[in-house]
Amino acid sequence: MQIAEGRPFPPLVVDQAAGNALAAPAFQGKMLVLNVWATWCPPCRREMPGLERLSRTLDPKRFAVVGMSTDRDEKLASEFLLQNGITFANFFDNNGRLSQKLGLKVYPETFLIAPDGTLIERVPGLREWDSPEIMAELEAAYQRHQAKGGARHVKQ
Repeated sequence: MQIAEGRPFPPLVVDQAAGNALAAPAFQGKMLVLNVWATWCPPCRREMPGLERLSRTLDPKRFAVVGMSTDRDEKLASEFLLQNGITFANFFDNNGRLSQKLGLKVYPETFLIAPDGTLIERVPGLREWDSPEIMAELEAAYQRHQAKGGARHVKQ
């Protein structure tokens, strides 16, 4: 499946420490900011605090910040999250299948996914996610999607 803006984002089934799947009802009807990262990636580690602040700033009824670690060692990734006070939902792609499916070529990479499951934008590389400019862009993207009559539930 080709990952392309304006097309449905593939359903992802990954593990969380608690055993939850990424397609959990908690994310239905929300714009997802899906960040793919790894502990061995210095830019990934640098951008995590900004993603945490973003997750605490955005309206939780309309947005969800979600991380997906590609570390093979879930304990190492979990320890990094705990030590750095990262509280937004994080999942693990420890077998690398999803990263391959998404065609990752750079870390970190973030996918902005509309409430109906359509990929809005693929954002490669480090960003200051909690900057006023990016927060305004996310809000504008959400409003554009709603104005187009976007569905209220993420496809599973």
